[in-house]
Amino acid sequence: MAKRALLIGVNKYLIPGSDLRGCVNDVADMSAVLTEFGGFKKSDITTLTDQAATKKAMMAAIQKLVKASKKGDVALLHYSGHGSNVPDDEENRDEADGRDEILCPTDLNWDDTLRDDWLRDTFNTLADGVNLTVIMDCCHSGSNTRAIEPPDAPIKSRYLPSPWAIAASESRRSMPKKVSSELRQSRRATRGIRDIVDADIPEVLITGCRDTQTSADAFINNRYNGALTFGLVEAIRKAKGKLTYRELHDQASAVIRKRKFEQVPQLETRKAQFDWPLFSV
Repeated sequence: MAKRALLIGVNKYLIPGSDLRGCVNDVADMSAVLTEFGGFKKSDITTLTDQAATKKAMMAAIQKLVKASKKGDVALLHYSGHGSNVPDDEENRDEADGRDEILCPTDLNWDDTLRDDWLRDTFNTLADGVNLTVIMDCCHSGSNTRAIEPPDAPIKSRYLPSPWAIAASESRRSMPKKVSSELRQSRRATRGIRDIVDADIPEVLITGCRDTQTSADAFINNRYNGALTFGLVEAIRKAKGKLTYRELHDQASAVIRKRKFEQVPQLETRKAQFDWPLFSV
């Protein structure tokens, strides 16, 4: 059995006013618990941070992770940075009046984005018998689309408003409200009432918050972190890695609540996988 991890953290963005503070720390903290409690060797872990985390590099590294994983292997993708959404590509199979979720690389180009459609297509090529865990410490929907917090704000949202959303807000025109998700295969109504959701996807997906919430980039224990990653790392350390995915979700959620963050992590995968041991097959 081989283990591989790809950890991506983006604090620095080319778009003025968009920088975060805790994403690179998230990568360092996740790497530490993987080697200490997850059975990963340092050589098993690839990291992309800040200027190295371009769209091209992220896509190539994700494809490499998925392609290299064979039956009996364990793989992990952890992304810490901004998420957003853009008008749906009318050429794909989604509804043209909706919006697609995206990840935001350091060189984000609003006209050439890394969409969740591409992620879903890539994850769906995963070989049978691979345990792939995907952690998304970001958010894709923002209730205030004009909000870009000042650099010294104690808590920043890991949501980056798109220029289309800003333009619509400033012109008082409405944008399509539906944000479609290829990454999350469950119905939006189901996610609204349950935080552990049965979905027919090959990976175990952990996201930072509900659709109606944002993921926090915050000052915690005298340094910056993402609230989701902080909660996951604390839970893994406390249990010395002896957790199921359901237990990881519950214990990380408890850490986040104790710290007074409103966001609630989401766990989505096939029902049988909820109680799999963490990072094992």
